Amino acid sequence: MKIGDLVRYRGWSKSIGSDPLALVVAVQSENSDFHKRVRVMWVGEVVPIQAQVISTTGSRFSSWCAPKYFEIISEY
Repeated sequence: MKIGDLVRYRGWSKSIGSDPLALVVAVQSENSDFHKRVRVMWVGEVVPIQAQVISTTGSRFSSWCAPKYFEIISEY
């Protein structure tokens, strides 16, 4: 996962296709699977509840989170 990738958040919902989309805007500790973290910007008109939960200020940007909660849709 790298900056510019389009990803789908798959943290809570079991239904495919309704999970919110985001763009990866930053990657930290890229060479370590254990410590790797990403920041994302949510895509769409309405900020999803997931953005409010994993952001630092309730904004469109997430805090640093584990990439295991995201699935790559399109790579940059």
